[in-house]
Amino acid sequence: MHNCNVFCFINLEKRDPAQRAKSVNIYLKGDYKLKGFLKLAVLIIVFTLVVSARVFSADSVAEQFGIKVKGGGTFVLQDTPKENIQNDVEGASAGVYLFDLTLEKNFEHNGKVLVQFQGGRGKGLNDKVQTYAVVNAVSDSSLNDAADTLAKVTKLYYQQSIFDDKLTIAFGKLSFNSLFAGNKYSDDSNSKFITSIFSGDKIIETPPQRLALALAYNIVENFKITYAYFSHDIDHVDSSGVNALQLAYSPYKCCNLLAYVWGNNRNHFSLKDINRKSGICGFGISVDHEVNDNVGIFGRVSYKDSSVSVLKSTSSQVIPTELTQPLSMSWDSGVQISGNIWSRPTDVTGFAIGQMYGSKDYKEYINPNYKDVAETEMELYYNFGINKNFAITPAVQYFIDPKGGNAVVKDNIVVIGIRTRMSF
Repeated sequence: MHNCNVFCFINLEKRDPAQRAKSVNIYLKGDYKLKGFLKLAVLIIVFTLVVSARVFSADSVAEQFGIKVKGGGTFVLQDTPKENIQNDVEGASAGVYLFDLTLEKNFEHNGKVLVQFQGGRGKGLNDKVQTYAVVNAVSDSSLNDAADTLAKVTKLYYQQSIFDDKLTIAFGKLSFNSLFAGNKYSDDSNSKFITSIFSGDKIIETPPQRLALALAYNIVENFKITYAYFSHDIDHVDSSGVNALQLAYSPYKCCNLLAYVWGNNRNHFSLKDINRKSGICGFGISVDHEVNDNVGIFGRVSYKDSSVSVLKSTSSQVIPTELTQPLSMSWDSGVQISGNIWSRPTDVTGFAIGQMYGSKDYKEYINPNYKDVAETEMELYYNFGINKNFAITPAVQYFIDPKGGNAVVKDNIVVIGIRTRMSF
């Protein structure tokens, strides 16, 4: 545009008055557009600098937009001296990583929107050792055969509190473990125990995180009742979902007691009569207690009906050997100690022991060679906090009678691992 205006100006004297006037008009019009463009560009640059300075000078995104952002990444490397999936197999090593990102927006009218994304890669040693309790709870159980998954939405819900915060309603894609069977000292495999039995109640037949409705009511101070319904599939919101009810009592700020029952109405098959279908139910109790500022203890016991099972495949024909080997109950207990005791306030160590029991009905009606004894699990970890955003955690896991003595190789299993966690 600028070169064209100069050309018109130079040749102005060689043209007749009409052409000259037209050229002047072209020049002025082009010059006006150029000035307008420069003004707009200057305004955009100034506005961007002002907004950027304001945003980046803020302490957090939440200060600017009222959105709480948190997330992180977890890397786990584990090794076992010997696998137990077949004979004459040497040891194995495997790794896994998982990332998570959570966005939360709170509103003035006691409402909240939360969305969480997760993704990762690797199954770790979970496919290399046969145990009831998963040896690497960080691994995403929904991973495909390639052992990876793209970022997916694991939580997406709206929550509203009414009646002076006595009643809380949540609707959307909810997490069962975030609402039920919680425990202060054994609820997060990213930073605490990595064995599945110590990171939540694994006896419960929880559905995938699907469409759900949850209601929580504070009856009196320190006493709350929670009910939730979870559909099995977003396309089938019907009575075949999972219903759960929980009573939470906190007699003191340092003590929490949960009692919960659940029912999964999806078709199960009776081990005694495989042609008979039914649902399944169970219950559990979880307690945690802060002994003092540095020591906390916890315990959990869970039971479910072990007379029914589900099919391993999607075959329409029910074959006894296609029924899974159900568990009947589990218990676990442990202790967590803060590093304050030895002048390391960012460190935490924990030890836990538990057992998972197989089904006597499966042994009686399906496979007489099946052993229904308990698998015993133990874990010791030390969370070494480099700073508040990064931690390294070595851990040792020990399994006695893996899979209740039903593993191919019946030797006890030792797993040594190291986990790193970065968070913000």
